[in-house]
Amino acid sequence: MFSQASRYAKEPVIEMTRADGVAIRHVLPRILPSPDDVAVATRHRATDSERIDHLAYRYLANASAWWVLAEANRAMHPAELPGKPGDEMIIPVPGTRSARG
Repeated sequence: MFSQASRYAKEPVIEMTRADGVAIRHVLPRILPSPDDVAVATRHRATDSERIDHLAYRYLANASAWWVLAEANRAMHPAELPGKPGDEMIIPVPGTRSARG
């Protein structure tokens, strides 16, 4: 249903059948990790010419994984990152969701 790079790839898919017999599939809402639980690989200080997809490629080797950076930094919209020049953002350990597993 989703590519392996999608934030929804490992989330449970629920199927419900409407009264007319049509099956509707959807993913349960995601619960974001607490920033205190994120396994931090490094921290990045923003400059004025960066984009979150470029940072995802640089640190995670996948521009489509921008959402990993957004989740680790509790950003509700990708435009919030990398922030203003000088702002610091967390770069999580690739392939981990949190320090607790």
